[in-house]
Amino acid sequence: MANAESGFVRLPSGLRLRYRCAGDEGPTALLLHGWPETGHAWRRVLPTLAASGYVVVAPDLRGCGDSDKPTSGYEASTRMEDVRALLAALGLAEEAVYVVGHGDAGAETASAYAAVHPGEVAGLVLLSAGPGILPPQRGWANEFHQTPDLPELLIAPNLEAYLRHFFRAWAHDPEMLSETDLGVYVQALEKPGALRASLAPFRVPVSLPEAHAVSTLLLLGESDPRLDFSNLPEDRAGLRVQTIPRGGHWLPEERPDPVAAALLTFFREQGLR
Repeated sequence: MANAESGFVRLPSGLRLRYRCAGDEGPTALLLHGWPETGHAWRRVLPTLAASGYVVVAPDLRGCGDSDKPTSGYEASTRMEDVRALLAALGLAEEAVYVVGHGDAGAETASAYAAVHPGEVAGLVLLSAGPGILPPQRGWANEFHQTPDLPELLIAPNLEAYLRHFFRAWAHDPEMLSETDLGVYVQALEKPGALRASLAPFRVPVSLPEAHAVSTLLLLGESDPRLDFSNLPEDRAGLRVQTIPRGGHWLPEERPDPVAAALLTFFREQGLR
């Protein structure tokens, strides 16, 4: 494996996924982004993990970024099999991997991986979302995004302003995302079919069993407006809950160093490195 690379893999299903990868050897960490991001969201976390002895893979999920945008297959179980096939294509499926998911889309995909293939997952980390663990998150956005067609009609003419609103409103520091990085996400969603594909996961039923057999770390930003901090789960066997100070919803973007430190501590506790 080269020290750092970015490329595309055509999966056996025919789907083409874009991925970023760093690290020469060691246990594998799979980093899955949320909405409206791409694998670019992990740009400040990926190098730290790679420098600490891990092979780190951050794909653009089905329908996002530079990955293919089919009209179907947006269930968490299908997106999970996409990234599982990606690891196999990269030669990284022989040993158990750490699976890390941010936001609704990333956390659902990561949770499905751990629930369906627990023997292949060394540890599960969920950031800013906890399918099957946290109560439904607050706010109007999910219900709006679940509505067919209307969001595309209203968002497309105002895409940059719409994304800027979310990144500012759900952050601890409203200025945490540069205009350059915002532009990366705007350009990704301006591509033909991209906006509809990115919203597709909101429009499929979500039914995920909790990954009881896999040790799980739930990382939450203490300023995340989507979370009800009066009703958080307590630490229990197999589950640890940790909050990140001065962090909102966009933890990999806003607090990459504390996130990387928490990941490394959790990974080492699981015993692979």
